[in-house]
Amino acid sequence: MTILAPIILYFLFAYGFPLDAKNIPMGVVDFDKSSLSRSLIDNFQSATNLFNVKQVVGNYPALDKSMDLGKTHIILVIPPHFSKNIKKGEPVTLQALIDGIYPNRANLISSYAESIIGSFRDEILEEFFLKHYGFSDQTDYAIALKVSAWYNSSFRSEDFIIPGIVVIVMMFFPPLVGAISLAKEKETGSILNMYCSSITKSEYLLGKMLPYIFISFINFFIFLLITIFLFKVPMRGDPFTLMIVSIFYVASTIAIGLLIAVLVNTQIAAILITSIITLVPAFLYSGFMVPLTNVGEGARFMSYILPCTYEISLIRKIMVKGASFAHVKNDVIVIVVFCVGIYFLCIKLFKKRLG
Repeated sequence: MTILAPIILYFLFAYGFPLDAKNIPMGVVDFDKSSLSRSLIDNFQSATNLFNVKQVVGNYPALDKSMDLGKTHIILVIPPHFSKNIKKGEPVTLQALIDGIYPNRANLISSYAESIIGSFRDEILEEFFLKHYGFSDQTDYAIALKVSAWYNSSFRSEDFIIPGIVVIVMMFFPPLVGAISLAKEKETGSILNMYCSSITKSEYLLGKMLPYIFISFINFFIFLLITIFLFKVPMRGDPFTLMIVSIFYVASTIAIGLLIAVLVNTQIAAILITSIITLVPAFLYSGFMVPLTNVGEGARFMSYILPCTYEISLIRKIMVKGASFAHVKNDVIVIVVFCVGIYFLCIKLFKKRLG
């Protein structure tokens, strides 16, 4: 449970959370049937791993059923006189019908389509300027926009998702095993041996934490290697800073499990409560999927009381952005405070007595 189960969960999440839309089934209604319209269709077909043009037809009804059955996710409509109007310099409007049943996928498809059509439009503009003004270089236009995406120029979802998955998995299993280890002793009564001994509360709880900190950190290290070498997520920052801070993060998550076990007396209660207050909030409020700037005030407050929020921020900054310690020091301080604070709370609430 402490070694194999987190690895299984990591791979399930890593392969089950694709945010990219690839090989999108596409249909085209080509009313123009010109060489220029075929050139536009070829641009979609040649876009690497993005669109798969299934059908090119001359009317709407032929593709309506395909869209209804989910076999086609986008239909591009090329109007009549498409080529003729472009050659005359008249404006042309294309239509893209997108299956919006999955909003995120629909937004991606829309962005991809706009990008390809924009590239095709630029080619037409270059020919137009060359023909009428004698130049085609966009740098000679009155206004030329050049976009440069930093840190993740290829827009790979793996660079965003996989580091977050490492943090989410470590937010779930370590507190679960920590909670079970203490709750089991309370439920079976073996904790009475500790009550009768001279060991202090802090020594007992620290002893409970240390083995799982070691095992969970080994898991974290394995996840980091898989993330870098299997999923090709870059490590642009200092890995030693990430590893050292992650020890405190792992310790804080285990302390959460111990804190829950201190407050309950059965393993079932410890498992249920730990699962509810770790995995679910980690997914919804940590910035794993949605940036914290896009959530409401109440949800943002919830995110501030989760150690995984700061660990996700830290691991993404170090791995993807190449941030140094100076750039992540606030996240480091909060994670250390969480670790010390939760452990201190465990000691205060744990009663070394019967009843």
